[in-house]
Amino acid sequence: MGKRELLAAWASLALLSVPVFLPHILHGGLYLDDWVSVANAVHPPPGGGLWSTVSNEVIASGRPVFAVFLPVKHFVLGTHVKLILIQAIGLAVLAAALTYAVLRVLTVPWYHAWLISALTLAYPWYDSTRFWDSASPISLAIALALAGLWMALVGLSRDSWRFHAAAALLYLLSMLTYEITLPFVAAAGLLYTIRNGWRAARVRWGVDLAMVLIAGVWIRTHTPKAVSGLSGDLDHLRQIFTQGGELLARTIFPVGPQPHTSLMLYALALSFTVGLVAYLLQAAGQRNPSGWGLREWLFMGAGGLGVAALGWTVFIPADPYYTPSIFGVTNRVNGLAGFGLILAVYAALGIAGSIAGLASKGRAWIPPGVTILLALMLGAAHLHVLERHSRLWSDAYANELTVSERMHADLPRLPREATVFAAGYPANVTLGVPIFTATWDLAGMTRLTYGDSTLRAYPITEVLSLECRPHGARISEPGIPPARYGAAWLLNLQTGKVYRPLDRRECLADKPKVPPGPLYLTTGY
Repeated sequence: MGKRELLAAWASLALLSVPVFLPHILHGGLYLDDWVSVANAVHPPPGGGLWSTVSNEVIASGRPVFAVFLPVKHFVLGTHVKLILIQAIGLAVLAAALTYAVLRVLTVPWYHAWLISALTLAYPWYDSTRFWDSASPISLAIALALAGLWMALVGLSRDSWRFHAAAALLYLLSMLTYEITLPFVAAAGLLYTIRNGWRAARVRWGVDLAMVLIAGVWIRTHTPKAVSGLSGDLDHLRQIFTQGGELLARTIFPVGPQPHTSLMLYALALSFTVGLVAYLLQAAGQRNPSGWGLREWLFMGAGGLGVAALGWTVFIPADPYYTPSIFGVTNRVNGLAGFGLILAVYAALGIAGSIAGLASKGRAWIPPGVTILLALMLGAAHLHVLERHSRLWSDAYANELTVSERMHADLPRLPREATVFAAGYPANVTLGVPIFTATWDLAGMTRLTYGDSTLRAYPITEVLSLECRPHGARISEPGIPPARYGAAWLLNLQTGKVYRPLDRRECLADKPKVPPGPLYLTTGY
């Protein structure tokens, strides 16, 4: 792999991302945490600022690199939404480009390495890491881990410790950006051993594990965790295994409302079984002249399934919310595992190509030709699903802008320290694609668009209801302080009516006039 090849591959992946993600860049926007992150950078809370925000977050956060990256980025980019989306997609392109580099070091032919990398861009079941800026640090963490693996493999081939020192630093930065890569880094030494033997790998693997220990201790001591016990963790493991299988089936056949899980998994298992039998029968005879055949595809398939398992491992002791999912913001859980699923499925396509080559009596173009054709068909199916998802995210942002416009029309001016309770609009476009549904997203939008860091705003939804307390109105979520009467504004965005209760009696009388809108416009994704 020369520099020209590498630059050509990276440039072509960047060019591919333009038509794939241009609709989202043009019509997508900010969601959930994005609003408050941008508001904190542009209009920080009283007494706050960029330096205090970063320093406090770094000290307290289990993801210190994340804690630096997000506020600094938003301080630089400000309210330029399209630039924010471009950098999120740019991180995905970077991860795809580094996937190509790693695969080429592992001697994968360039055309297969490029197609696999392109599929990581088009994959629809972790699209929140591309569409939702707050999930984009997952792409950064994956890119750092892949860069570290690339450096480590090059260092092994050159017997260079300088390369591995760089790899160790990249690994550490990756894990402190997002802990999703921690099991992957811990297992990297297994690849070193397979490629270069135990003697060459053992010390380098030990260095990696030292980085894992440092990151693991920091994450564990700085991340609050609900204690579920061994039985809870085992239940969560079963959920991850079951839903991970469904996601693998969707990776093979992404179109349609149902994943056809059993059929797709049987087909994948049959592919690997036939490939193994054919390899064993072929092993006594000639080897593949291209150097990439059944043996290599079988290794890639096993490696891909291993990467998928490692990508989900860190979530086993986490909240049950963090389970493999296809829906919107929740599918960020698949950020690393999806790369492994793509490798496993592509390996099955490669096996199909190799079997076709054996049946064609040695025509050299048949194995890569069949594999490339099947990969292009798979990529087209993934893009079809991704396009549908993009429209849903664009619809959500359009609804957010409508909420903002109506709020400003009905409340053109708000006094400092006012609190708005807004109702009468849909909370989500669909599962995992929010409009304004949390206690912080509407607040961030309000602070940002009114240019006042003292304002608060909460949505009234089927989940978050308005409570009229003796001395103020509040939203029904623990830890949210009430807004004193006279400073609380109730807004029905459907009718445009505004109410300002001065005591609990008026609040109770006004409450029926601000009913929540629908929780979802649709439940498909």
